[in-house]
Amino acid sequence: MFLKNFVPAPVQTRTLNKLLLLLLFLIAGNGASGQFNYFSLPERKNKVTIPFSNYDNLVVIELIINDSIPVRLLLDSGVEGVIITNTGITSLLESQCIRTFMLSAPGSPDMLEACVTRPFKLKTGRLEPMFTNLILLSEDYFSLDQYIGSRVHGLIGMEKFRDLVVTTNYDRNTIKFTRPADYSPPARSVIIPLQISRGKPYMTARVEFDNGRIMDLWLMIDSGANHPLLLEYDSLDGYKPEKYLDAIIGKGLAGNIHGSFARIGWLMLGNYRLDNVISSFSDSYMPWNLNSRLHRNGTLGAGSLGRFKVTFDYSNQRMILQKGLKFKQPFEYNMSGITFRALGTGFSIFEVSEIIKGSPGDKAGIRVGDLLLYINGKPVFGLTLGELNHILSTREGNTVNMVFSRDGKEIKTIIKLRRLI
Repeated sequence: MFLKNFVPAPVQTRTLNKLLLLLLFLIAGNGASGQFNYFSLPERKNKVTIPFSNYDNLVVIELIINDSIPVRLLLDSGVEGVIITNTGITSLLESQCIRTFMLSAPGSPDMLEACVTRPFKLKTGRLEPMFTNLILLSEDYFSLDQYIGSRVHGLIGMEKFRDLVVTTNYDRNTIKFTRPADYSPPARSVIIPLQISRGKPYMTARVEFDNGRIMDLWLMIDSGANHPLLLEYDSLDGYKPEKYLDAIIGKGLAGNIHGSFARIGWLMLGNYRLDNVISSFSDSYMPWNLNSRLHRNGTLGAGSLGRFKVTFDYSNQRMILQKGLKFKQPFEYNMSGITFRALGTGFSIFEVSEIIKGSPGDKAGIRVGDLLLYINGKPVFGLTLGELNHILSTREGNTVNMVFSRDGKEIKTIIKLRRLI
């Protein structure tokens, strides 16, 4: 998964001003056998609908482990299995580990230590429970909740619903599960063929770069990443964008992952065209292991998916897209240059975690570690991270009054929002 500073203007719910989290977990499944390893519908139901929490198009669903431990997990087509990152939950379950192993992650050749547990019962909504192994990380390396701005205990792969048709409505914040035999694509929709490899969906898309070059791309679909599009430089036959913004685009074990942002002319998903798309470019995803990427050019993230009603039909290896309410909204990037992370039990303490050089925030003298106290004359207590980032990301030319705390002193400043890319 991948999280960073993308805002579908004018709305930005979860704005993780955005860290860009790349998680590629190379897990060889060792789960409970047969149908018990995946969710299913009750015998007499042909569909079930559940709500989800929407954080800038990242989908967080509620589940219960063994009828006693409630968890909130990010639904992520870019990972396999069920991965628990929250140390409070892992401490409750680690006594049930049956073996330890190492996982690779982007940004570093180093490895994550993890363990796999015996099968646990997982339940969500009115779906039939499943029994599956859990992956427990030894440390919360990525602090997902700080960059989403709400409690998140881990991730669950979309492949855990592979026997069902899964329709995500980003406008209504609902997920509908249907039996494949009972599902028919809507009349006004586009069907995109998929290849499912190791539980992850791959597709072909076409782009026009800023120099007019057109290229067909092989992309992994990563619903747990909020970028619209991530491309890997070493797969683009020497292409480099003519105008770009150098920035930190993610976090790995070795620290921040550096890359750049640039706009491409258009992105074609089937017959649907998205224009002037802000894309991430990286040359440090997993350069030491090209084979593990399955020769892909990059990933399609929730920044694009959230503009549609998206249906995954793994059993028929296809994705069905319908235009959503945000389809025509312009792609925007953080106009302040300030990235915040949310701290505290209520995630209402906002600390500056990154400043882009030369940005309005940088020129105003804001520093990493500053704590935001007031914005436009109002205390930030009670604001969500998404609401804060919405203020900073939606209208070029707006002025924003901000008061920070630094070393016990108040720092007052005014910044004028400006498009950085």
